[in-house]
Amino acid sequence: MITGMLSAAAVLGGTGLFVGLFLGIASEKLKIETDHKEGLVRKALPGINCGRCGYAGCDALAKAIAEGSAPVTGCPVGRDKTAEKIREIMNQN
Repeated sequence: MITGMLSAAAVLGGTGLFVGLFLGIASEKLKIETDHKEGLVRKALPGINCGRCGYAGCDALAKAIAEGSAPVTGCPVGRDKTAEKIREIMNQN
C-alpha cells in the first residue's frame, strides 16, 4: 500500500516537474517583444476607450503614439495633463 502511494506521488511529482520545465522553456522561446514605452503610454491614458481620438481605444492609441504615428496630444479626454505625461515618456520637450 505504501509502495503504491510512493510510486503515485513520484509519478505525479515527475509529471509536474516535466510540465513546469516545459512551460518555462516555452515561455522564453515564444516570448513576444513589446515596446516598453507603449505600456507606459497606456498607463498614462485615461482608459475609458471612448474612441474620440480616432483609434479603437486607449490600447490602439498607445501603440500608435509609441510607434510615432500619432501625436502625444492624441487623447482629447486626457487634455494637457495626459499629453504632458506622454511627452515625458516619449522624451519630447
